Amino acid sequence: MAAEQWGRRPRDWAELAEPSNEPLFARVFSELGVGEGTRLLDIACGSGYAARLAADLGAAITGLDSTPELLEIAAERVPLGRFVLGGMDTLPFEETSFDVVSAFSALQFAHDPAVAVRRAFAVLRPGGQIGVAGFAEPERNESTALHVALEPLRRAGAHRHLPYALSAPGGFEELLSATGFVDCRGGEVALSWSHPDVDSAVRAVLASGGGAMAIEGGGEAAARSALEQAVQPFVATDGSVAMRNVFRYAIARRPD
Repeated sequence: MAAEQWGRRPRDWAELAEPSNEPLFARVFSELGVGEGTRLLDIACGSGYAARLAADLGAAITGLDSTPELLEIAAERVPLGRFVLGGMDTLPFEETSFDVVSAFSALQFAHDPAVAVRRAFAVLRPGGQIGVAGFAEPERNESTALHVALEPLRRAGAHRHLPYALSAPGGFEELLSATGFVDCRGGEVALSWSHPDVDSAVRAVLASGGGAMAIEGGGEAAARSALEQAVQPFVATDGSVAMRNVFRYAIARRPD
């Protein structure tokens, strides 16, 4: 997926989309023991919402993302952090320079997830930990209805959209173990994507890479109409929207 697609509506992504996943970020950072002085690399850091949570725990933050518009917001959120433009398949950092690496909803969008994990292994110090996460199976996520609604429009574009590429049980653990990580363990976090109204819910999805692909393929009016219809089952009587989702995560360690 092209980096520029994630930068079309960066403020909407930062304010309407990323905050919904805070319970996932908090759980993974807790499992990783992120705290005072932890040298943390957040891969595909987006607008820095997770990085801000880790900074509040005392971590020294480095964030990497391929979208300049999102990195600009991340730097606003974490003024003392270091934010680098680059791809997860290369990771332009010295080897063994981090205590912890995190990657939220990221690896499935790598050109080659195995390459991305090998690079993460290299930049971790011996004994350092990695935490990765992404959607559980599509049928366990109510927001899948919105992804499905946009799929006919995305197919008319030039890019692939693979949000569930690593969603199968054990998918993350197998990827980490194959790279040489040990002590792999996994878990799940159930959360709600909640919005005050339909317009906010639609804008959150349109701000994603998949939303940008749908707009490219069929136009904004068609994408917005498809989402407005798909979100109706999740609209409460007061007009608010809530979609229950499940994310899977895995934690592992680089051998000493």
